[in-house]
Amino acid sequence: MTSSQRILASTRSLTIDLDGTLVDTVLDLHQACNAMLAELGLPDRSVAEIGRFIGRGTNTLVRRCLTNDQTGQAPDEEAFEQGLAAYLKHYTRINGKHAKVYPGVKEGLAALQTAGYPMAVVTNKPVKFTLPLLEATGLAPYFKAVIGGDSTPNKKPAPDPIICACVEMDVSLMHNLHVGDSGNDIQAAQAAGCGAVGVTYGYAEGYPIQAEDCNALVGSLAELAAMLPAHAHEEHS
Repeated sequence: MTSSQRILASTRSLTIDLDGTLVDTVLDLHQACNAMLAELGLPDRSVAEIGRFIGRGTNTLVRRCLTNDQTGQAPDEEAFEQGLAAYLKHYTRINGKHAKVYPGVKEGLAALQTAGYPMAVVTNKPVKFTLPLLEATGLAPYFKAVIGGDSTPNKKPAPDPIICACVEMDVSLMHNLHVGDSGNDIQAAQAAGCGAVGVTYGYAEGYPIQAEDCNALVGSLAELAAMLPAHAHEEHS
């Protein structure tokens, strides 16, 4: 058995990213970003551009939109503050309107819940947007904890949000598996000392998830559920 197989076999809980992993939110974010840009008299961004900008939280998304710079550096603080206020106003109105749960997500979550795995959402999206989105998509009942980008001092790729989720679920980091669509997620999992699984769909900030050092890659959460022990307290032999 390889080290990655041992990690999967010993999984007792899961932390799961939101945007690009559980739910496709790019159309909501695209509409909110372009409403912000229009209010500031700036040109629109394409859906593909917004997809590359997703992953490191609201502030970085706004900065990237304002500058078309993947590093997220805004031209000046005043422009950023104006953009952030406009974005929050528009996204509050739009959040969840065009969002779609990815194929295999509900089936996978249901199977994992039935098998007894505690699960938490770990996202860089603020909690005030995360909770309504989970309710609107019908995913809220599957999760024991929800950690947003404003729940801990540092967002992913720092380990803080995953550690916080495991504390809230009262589970061991060593036996937790984090699932996400980007290097942001994989790096956070590695820093936290838990396993990491990448999904091959999603946004990945424009970089291939295949380049990351994952313990496994899956095409859906249903596929992941089938890879793990049938009961959370048992291991594959």
